[in-house]
Amino acid sequence: MGEQAEPAAGYVGPDHVGDGILCVEHLSFRYPGGVLALQDIHLHARRGATLAIVGPNGAGKTTLLKVVLGLLDGYTGSVRVAGMSPIEARRAGDVVSWVPQHAHLAWDFPVRVASVVRMGLVGKTGMFRRYRRDDLDYVEHLMDVLDLGGIGRRQIGSVSGGQQQRAIIARALAPRPKLLLLDEPTVGVDEAGREAFGNLMEQIKRRFALTLVIVSHDLRTVLRGCQRVACLNRTLHFHDTPDRLTPELLGEVFRCDLTGLLTGPPVPAQGACPYCPPAQLEGAGHDP
Repeated sequence: MGEQAEPAAGYVGPDHVGDGILCVEHLSFRYPGGVLALQDIHLHARRGATLAIVGPNGAGKTTLLKVVLGLLDGYTGSVRVAGMSPIEARRAGDVVSWVPQHAHLAWDFPVRVASVVRMGLVGKTGMFRRYRRDDLDYVEHLMDVLDLGGIGRRQIGSVSGGQQQRAIIARALAPRPKLLLLDEPTVGVDEAGREAFGNLMEQIKRRFALTLVIVSHDLRTVLRGCQRVACLNRTLHFHDTPDRLTPELLGEVFRCDLTGLLTGPPVPAQGACPYCPPAQLEGAGHDP
């Protein structure tokens, strides 16, 4: 008898039946200093879905990502990743993987591009074990798919920003995870780079049958190709399809005027909030 087809990608509601790869219920998290970062979050995604989690800086997006990755404990509520606790999923090595923010990585470290990609196998094979031949072959396949094959021997600091990003994505894909989390993947990337990133995500989805969760404050990029969008600002304000988002709801989440954002990018003043028209900046109550 053949295998059953994977359920269609989309939203898993409160009464989901077990096909959700990410299931968050009543999640709250408070930092030791007393700051409440997340409050009563309910969030679900089916296998194969693409989910964007958007919100302003300081909204709790990275905190949520760290909880899902098993990097933060002490939360209340329930978080399950492919049926496991976050710590169990991280220790498994091939369940969940992530792409950190570009700015948080040391690009001047003297290591070759191919070695960076192979680092993704450490969580799967162990720190001091030799990589299996099929895993190394898979890394070479990844580098070919992501157009890195010709630069594998170059130092990671000597290649372009786009090539660095693809190398880090390939590193995250090396252990063949089921769930891939990306933290602010388009920060510091120009319009052409954002377009290239969107195309890359579509290619990755087709090739590797992943569930993607993209955490960002860049609405114009993440709304493209995402089947579900969650708007987070300590609490979850919205979790539905992108076409149901309204400027009013986004204004409530981002605490600034977002009229026109869904139909075309605004042109901000230099140094201004990227979502506030210049006339709305004074007294808008939003910290850029």
